[in-house]
Amino acid sequence: MTENHNLKLKIALLSTCLVSASLNAVTGMVPEMANSFPTVSLSTIELIATVPSLFQMAGVLGGPFLAKRLGYKGVMLLGLLLCAIGGVIPIFLPLFPVILLTRCFFGIGCGLMVSSLLTLIIVFFDGQTRSTMIGLNGGISGLGSAFATFAAGQLLAFGWNVSFAVYFLGFVVALLVFVAVPSVAPECKEQIRFANTVRDKEQIESKEQKIRPALPIGLWGLGCLMFVSVLFATMYVIKASTLISEYGYGTAKEGSLAITLLSLGSFAAGLTYGKIRAKLGTISLALFYAICLAGFVVGGMATSLLPVWVGAFLLGYGYLGFMPFLQEQASRSYGAYGETATNLILIFQSVGAFVTPWLGSLFGLFTKDLKLQFFFTAGCFGVLLLVAVWIWQREKKEA
Repeated sequence: MTENHNLKLKIALLSTCLVSASLNAVTGMVPEMANSFPTVSLSTIELIATVPSLFQMAGVLGGPFLAKRLGYKGVMLLGLLLCAIGGVIPIFLPLFPVILLTRCFFGIGCGLMVSSLLTLIIVFFDGQTRSTMIGLNGGISGLGSAFATFAAGQLLAFGWNVSFAVYFLGFVVALLVFVAVPSVAPECKEQIRFANTVRDKEQIESKEQKIRPALPIGLWGLGCLMFVSVLFATMYVIKASTLISEYGYGTAKEGSLAITLLSLGSFAAGLTYGKIRAKLGTISLALFYAICLAGFVVGGMATSLLPVWVGAFLLGYGYLGFMPFLQEQASRSYGAYGETATNLILIFQSVGAFVTPWLGSLFGLFTKDLKLQFFFTAGCFGVLLLVAVWIWQREKKEA
């Protein structure tokens, strides 16, 4: 493989992160869509932000089966086309049932891309290059999310449905992948087996062990912790734009900037997570929860745009801090269960994001004030912080 071709391959593979990361690009449009669909409840409209997460898991789980027929490049192209087609249809058919359905397609497409991207990176690269590519995956995703959300906010000036034009990027990336990525047959058993079952050295060792028939309570506990953590954190994602509009701090355009800053916070967390985890160990989970708590407090106390944006950045940082921590903890503590442990955590993660609109409805039974709802959520993160401290103390005793 020539150096020039190698560079094109890297660019093509990493460019898929720009598409999958744009999942929340149109979340800032929720207030404008609520005005256009007055007969649809706000919690239902907010599903445009969360329903892709649920269907993304279907794509992740179904990707390996489709790869037997289409190959991994074919699965990636299918995922890109589902994202692109599902993404742009609302421009031409701005009907809420259609939008919700296309968001399901988008989620499946993202899942297919996730299921094939890691496989292709591990097949085509090794050593330090492979590690660098996997690291760039997270970093580019954060930047891609910020760019897509910002672009969607600018397109809002032409109508909220025009904001979906950011998903035309999927067609461009699909063409790039078609041209630059070689086909990989699923019959490449050694490479594909490695790519599908190995994410780090610990999982290599665990995969060689006998899988136990029953999942331990501790693993279910980590899954539940992931569920409630994502459930609470996603409140900021789907409510920031509404908070800005309701309190007169700005319009949906400024709401989109809040999601952009949240994405930048996630990008910053991706760059620093490894160092924090290595230095602080298990107590780093408490730090990430504390940052999320601070984000909601700052947002709840806001009297202007700036605090809402600051809170969004903090929440994004804490969000992309606790997620990899819990995923890694499952791998470290329950590696003997192989992919089952990882998939269980991912399922709880997806379901937590999906049901968040109903958390807002539950809080709405007590108060319609979004600021108070932010303080409620901050209190929930306070409880999670105590749980994280308890986990740290227990680990210290067992060490």
